[in-house]
Amino acid sequence: MDNWLTILRIADTERWRRTSFDGLAPRALRESVVNHYRSSVDRVDVLVVAALPEEFDAAKAAGLAMAPAGPGVLRWEERDPGDVPPFLWGEYRVDGRVRFTMALARPTQMGGRATGPFAASLVDRLRPALLAMCGVCAGNPADTALGDVVVGEPVYEWDEGKRSAAGFEGDHRQYRLEPRWLRAVQDFDPSGLASYGDASEDEALLWFLEQLHRGRQPRSHPARDAYFPSGTWQRRLAQLEEQGLIRREPTGEAALTSDGSDLVRRRLYDDVDGPRQLPFRVLAAPMASGSAVVADPDVWSRLKAMGMRMVSAVEMEAATIATVAHDRGLAWLVAKGVMDHADTRTDDRYRQFAARASAQVMFALLERLVAKTATGKQRATEMAGTVGILSAYGRGGAGDSCLPVGAMGDDVTFRSVGPR
Repeated sequence: MDNWLTILRIADTERWRRTSFDGLAPRALRESVVNHYRSSVDRVDVLVVAALPEEFDAAKAAGLAMAPAGPGVLRWEERDPGDVPPFLWGEYRVDGRVRFTMALARPTQMGGRATGPFAASLVDRLRPALLAMCGVCAGNPADTALGDVVVGEPVYEWDEGKRSAAGFEGDHRQYRLEPRWLRAVQDFDPSGLASYGDASEDEALLWFLEQLHRGRQPRSHPARDAYFPSGTWQRRLAQLEEQGLIRREPTGEAALTSDGSDLVRRRLYDDVDGPRQLPFRVLAAPMASGSAVVADPDVWSRLKAMGMRMVSAVEMEAATIATVAHDRGLAWLVAKGVMDHADTRTDDRYRQFAARASAQVMFALLERLVAKTATGKQRATEMAGTVGILSAYGRGGAGDSCLPVGAMGDDVTFRSVGPR
């Protein structure tokens, strides 16, 4: 930016006239150019916030394109404007064309108190149209399996309210997902994602033994059909019984034998890396945010007693993200992978998978629902001159890609573009 006179010569005269720099003294003109550059070049369509370093890394990897045409970001660029926290900037491309610009950032601490001012400062600086988050959560064992991805609908702060000697009375302010986004989540098929994979017979049998080890009956588990397709249940149970790994109770229920217990404990101990692929599901379901990490299996019944009949996930930041977005009139999306069930058996085996799967789901939904339009006249007017400078001067988010003038100036619209 030091050679500002060169920049002015390169820029189209008519474009700069629209930005109202006429009549300024040279020093003021230079400051106006710099301020115009800073306020425009980093503006994005989508801001993604991840609360933890591993969630940030998972989002960065999931958003990276594997081919020049996309889908994904060809190159993440580090940005550190100084007046807001640092972030990564990228252009998300689909079929070789820019679908939307985005920023990816993380606070230094997890939780709503850290995420709120962090996200607000970036939103006010970057002025996105959508605020999103991916990461991990605890899932209700009644309707989620480890590795499932929950998209919050609605999200709310579950520990807001009044606590007295008589107990806790919740004061829940719910934020609901926009109907088109909700429908897209309900119709979403994750089978095309890299983290999705059908369970092998060995994986299915291990899953069955692990459920018994955790004190749950696999027959009533919400993920049963994913691990035991139609016609396989009886045959596989008979196989486990013949191998001496389970026995059948008078009620018909299965129970672990000592050999079965030894096997599942040994397999779980040896599995330090966790799964690479799972037949996971994507659910649009209530997500409750709190101010502390929960490791209490009774939390689900307590949340139900507070008035929400079925909460599928608990975590710490979703309600904050929705609040920041709501207060600024933005769309929002929170997708989190189930890494445990908020019980005492947490072993973090599913943490990396949950972070990775949630990021892949989030980007797939953004790809489906976020599309460029040419209707954003105000933003296009503000951005046009800056894009021309960047292309000629070799600076900014486009790098050497030489975006056409106005490409960053288009507003985004949110729509469903059909099945993936």
